[in-house]
Amino acid sequence: MNATTTLIGSPAVLDELPAGTEVQDADGDSGTKTRDGGWKVVGFGWALDPDWFRFPVHVVNPTAATAELVADLAGPQTTHILKSEIRGILAAVRKLWDEQEAELDELRDEDGDVPSGNFREWDGLRYDAHPEQDSEMLSTVVSRLEKLLDPSGGA
Repeated sequence: MNATTTLIGSPAVLDELPAGTEVQDADGDSGTKTRDGGWKVVGFGWALDPDWFRFPVHVVNPTAATAELVADLAGPQTTHILKSEIRGILAAVRKLWDEQEAELDELRDEDGDVPSGNFREWDGLRYDAHPEQDSEMLSTVVSRLEKLLDPSGGA
């Protein structure tokens, strides 16, 4: 990981970093996050607030976990965008489920049972009887979720 993968543009992201994390700001000042949430900076006898730094700030020698945390916190996705996409995924799954249930209900008799003459059609409508369809649907859901986590596509 290099400095560009851990570029921070706001004090709110600094607040979320773990104790012991070292950062350097745009002026070259370095600070280390303390256990109490402040920032120890050489030349100051007290902990400073994260808004003291001149942004952008980058993490010095980040661990993979810290770089991932910064990417998650400072990334382009907002909670609103994430919730909207998750709602869209859930709506698509519910629609698919409801459509399947409606088609299956048409095969049931007045007692809710499936007459033996409708078994073949019943099995043909059930998605769980078609692993290739399940796999394709699951792949679509996974792909949409991956885009939420990495909208750049790993570039």
